[in-house]
Amino acid sequence: MHLGDGDWYVIDSCRLPGEDSPVALAYLEAMNINPGDAIKGVLATHWHDDHVKGLSQIVRRCPDARFTMSAALASDEFNELVFEIEEKNKCVAASASSTASELADILERVADSKQSPPSYASDGSMLYRKEHPYAVELIALSPSGATIQNAFKSIASKLSPNSSVQKFTKLSPNDLSVAVQLSTPNHDLLLKADLENCKHPHQGWNAVLKSAVRPKKQSSVVKVGHHGSSNADSNEVWQNMVLPNATGVVTPYSKLRSPLPSGNDVARIKKRGVNLNCTTWPPSVKPPRRRGVDGAIFGAVKSRRALNRRPGFIRLRFSLIPGISAISVERFGSATQL
Repeated sequence: MHLGDGDWYVIDSCRLPGEDSPVALAYLEAMNINPGDAIKGVLATHWHDDHVKGLSQIVRRCPDARFTMSAALASDEFNELVFEIEEKNKCVAASASSTASELADILERVADSKQSPPSYASDGSMLYRKEHPYAVELIALSPSGATIQNAFKSIASKLSPNSSVQKFTKLSPNDLSVAVQLSTPNHDLLLKADLENCKHPHQGWNAVLKSAVRPKKQSSVVKVGHHGSSNADSNEVWQNMVLPNATGVVTPYSKLRSPLPSGNDVARIKKRGVNLNCTTWPPSVKPPRRRGVDGAIFGAVKSRRALNRRPGFIRLRFSLIPGISAISVERFGSATQL
């Protein structure tokens, strides 16, 4: 995110298929912007593979950027666990990589004083603030205090012991994730990360809605939570935190038997009145079905993949000058309006 005056902020990380450089670095370098000078902060919303690929590269390139992760992971026990997993993975294969590998690299740099100490985000944390010439604030909405206390007790159980390369499992519900709200003079942006609904009244989106310190301004832009899944969809969040006819962006997840978002997910989100955009549609690596052709193909091969299909991306732009409210939406590659 460009926050004005040449200040950039990176939330999570990914790599395009077949490329080594994280997308955020490649994007800035394509505009002749030096990431080491421009990036002021880096946030890891949570430690799932689809959110942290290349994150340690970004941190290494930006030694003065403030690195932030969930306060639910702010314990010596968690750090020791990360390094233990990383050493075990190295014994399996020198090239073994996991979420722990990304985090271990970052923590090692902190220990060697090559990086500023990490900060930890929780409900109400101010991640970035600038008052002049235009007020811009990036505020964490989660995790809640109850989530943090619960995580300290159970973090050791969040591992996948049945894999040769150990990694952090998918949490259900994913209540450690850091959702954020960006406030500017003209628009607020609600970036929901993978925070899910939770039966506990003081965790997940229930805690966000009850928070006494979250921004009360409704957002005109929303990054739809958890790839559009229904488990991150809350009526109260849409009613209290998002403006009608908001601009929405959803990022798909194709590695499931039933990729997200589904057609039903899209229909449900659009009923909210959201002008919905998706970075890649349909959310699958498989080619589209073709009547009369599929039968012959299925008789000859076990699986199919689309060739040369790359994730698209969406760029939203608006002015920070008060009173100029237009939002520009640009779609690239396989991105589309739904």
